[in-house]
Amino acid sequence: MISIRQRKGIKTTEVSEDYAAQEENVKLENKLPSGCTSGRLWKILSFTIGGTVALCIGLLTSVYLATLHENDLWFSNIKEVEREISFRTECGLYYSYYKQMLQAPTLMQGFHGLMYDNKTESMRTINLLQRMNIYQEVFLSILYRALPIQKYLEPVYFYIYTLFGLQAIYVTALYITSWLLSGTWLSGLLAAFWYVTNRIDTTRVEFTIPLRENWALPFFAIQIAAITYFLRPNLQPLSERLTLLAIFISTFLFSLTWQFNQFMMLMQALVLFILDSLDMLPAVKVTWLYGIQITGLLLVCVLQFLNSMILGSLLISFNLSVLIARKLQKNLKTGSFLNRLGKLLLHLFVVLCLTLFLNNIVKKILNLKSDEHIFKFLKAKFGFGATSDSTNQQSMSKMGTCTIGLRPEAAYNLIHTILFGFLALSTMRMKYLWTSHMCVFASFGLCSPEIWELLLKLIHLYNPKRICIMRYSVPILILLYLCYKVYQIYAKRSAEEVHALLRSFGTDYVILEDSICYERRHRRGCRLRDLLDVANGHMMDGPGENDPDLKLAGHPRFCEEIKRNLPPYTAYFTRVFQNKTFHVYRLSRSK
Repeated sequence: MISIRQRKGIKTTEVSEDYAAQEENVKLENKLPSGCTSGRLWKILSFTIGGTVALCIGLLTSVYLATLHENDLWFSNIKEVEREISFRTECGLYYSYYKQMLQAPTLMQGFHGLMYDNKTESMRTINLLQRMNIYQEVFLSILYRALPIQKYLEPVYFYIYTLFGLQAIYVTALYITSWLLSGTWLSGLLAAFWYVTNRIDTTRVEFTIPLRENWALPFFAIQIAAITYFLRPNLQPLSERLTLLAIFISTFLFSLTWQFNQFMMLMQALVLFILDSLDMLPAVKVTWLYGIQITGLLLVCVLQFLNSMILGSLLISFNLSVLIARKLQKNLKTGSFLNRLGKLLLHLFVVLCLTLFLNNIVKKILNLKSDEHIFKFLKAKFGFGATSDSTNQQSMSKMGTCTIGLRPEAAYNLIHTILFGFLALSTMRMKYLWTSHMCVFASFGLCSPEIWELLLKLIHLYNPKRICIMRYSVPILILLYLCYKVYQIYAKRSAEEVHALLRSFGTDYVILEDSICYERRHRRGCRLRDLLDVANGHMMDGPGENDPDLKLAGHPRFCEEIKRNLPPYTAYFTRVFQNKTFHVYRLSRSK
């Protein structure tokens, strides 16, 4: 293109000038490929480093959670029966089916025992493959019997290592989603760090290993990452088809492994419906996603021996209603603003009526009442029977207004986060789904060039270089800050130092636990307070050797001294609750 433009500007036909122009063009053309090559090499290098970091972070998280489990239960040093007892309540029930399949003389006898089970429910014979989501235990037992590892790895370790391995996939998928949204793998690293540092609110796998959510959420995270990539514009046909395959497989596995699958995907379908109605997503891609959800659920329904609860789910009724309503209203997104608004309201009404109609018809045909307890549970949680439709419409319209300027994949993840936040408020166990995605979306926000551009323009400091500096420097500083842990309350630090540290996290209350402050379960050097002493350069308590570089602390141990209610401590902390184990203190804001 450069040579053509230059040739148009040439008015003389002398050979020397023409040759000089051609020589100049050759020089320019030789420069361009080298620039493109260096850019391509930089992308390859960044992708390689980012991908390697993603895999390493996933594996390290898996090892970290497995170590926590080992340290908490001393798992490798207890008897087999004690290991099985550690799977309490429903966790033990799920593990028992895995063990039952392993102890069966043949696989066919194992399947027969699960399909005609008379031990789980008193005086009843039930089909466990239909009633419960235990195909993962079946698959794992088959895999263990097929692999030549019986001499080297006990069944219980094969089971728990598989679950901890899935956590590696989970964190890697969260990392990739954040990377796709922000355009930098630094955002994925920050999301993974936040996932680990907020472990109490993001996962409980280390002490409730066999729970269905620990099997399902890694596949759900893969699905979200794949959808985030799928919603990008201008994908190559091959990339689009492979992404659709990844979405289908992950949706199917998620649906197969968790009994709450239809409620999670109903939230997802609502996100797609909102964005599609606001003309923020390509209609063809949304149709594919609706179809994948329906197909995945129906396939699970077949594997669960035509489980009627799946056929009567609101998700299938809703998705079918949306597809039918779109056929009836082909020109939904044309006309003036008022015309489109009227069509949108009519569309909402048609979808709602069709959903209720189809769902009631299916339930009457199948004589279903299996999910009524879910709705009663939600009513009890919120304290009322019916919702306000106008309020919901207003909130949805506000969501649409906020996301108009966002890319499709960012808009999808934003509303996905908001709706799952509401779900987490209703059900405690759903917070593990929401907080994990919050880590992703928050890290994306800090590394997003669009958000930094908006903020810098608001304070009249916009500059492309400043955007680049801010979106990389801020995450790096936060990563460094996260490496410093709220655990100093068990160290030998002054009241002023601990107060300043806790207030930097925005803490209002602190809980001190005597079992940590006076820990006796572990030997000297392995206790939390010992680790903190060594990290702070202080000598450890009790008899024994200390490293020569450790010194006497200048302050007593905070968790012990604060209980004496001395002035240096009461000036910063006020005790509001105590029992034999816990002491709760409110932090002063005036200091």
